[in-house]
Amino acid sequence: MKWRTFKIKREPGFRINLIDIGFIVALSTLSAVCKWLLPDSTLFLLPIYLAVSFFLFCNVFRIGNRLEPLWYIPFTITAMVCLFYNNFYAFWIVVLVFLEPLKWGLILWRIKRGPYWGVGYKRWGQDRQRS
Repeated sequence: MKWRTFKIKREPGFRINLIDIGFIVALSTLSAVCKWLLPDSTLFLLPIYLAVSFFLFCNVFRIGNRLEPLWYIPFTITAMVCLFYNNFYAFWIVVLVFLEPLKWGLILWRIKRGPYWGVGYKRWGQDRQRS
């Protein structure tokens, strides 16, 4: 694993760099601040959930920029509506019932459809498609 900060890793498999770590630390800090400011709210989970989701999309499974909007557009609309109505319970229901299956469906679709460059690419991805 190479620590590339501004250069995109073209090799298949898991990737991480200093910007990714900074992004995760920033969102984790934001979660801690939200928990401190709003102790009775589940809003503090939102930055952590976003960090984990994008880390899975971009660094672990590497599904690509074309598939990400299929998840983050409905996520953003859901978050905006639920924030407007101040209904975090409904937000987490929608996330767990609709958006989580959508996220994992996109990951599985990328693995099956190819080309796949993420974790397990030797087993599920490019090497399998060439044979």
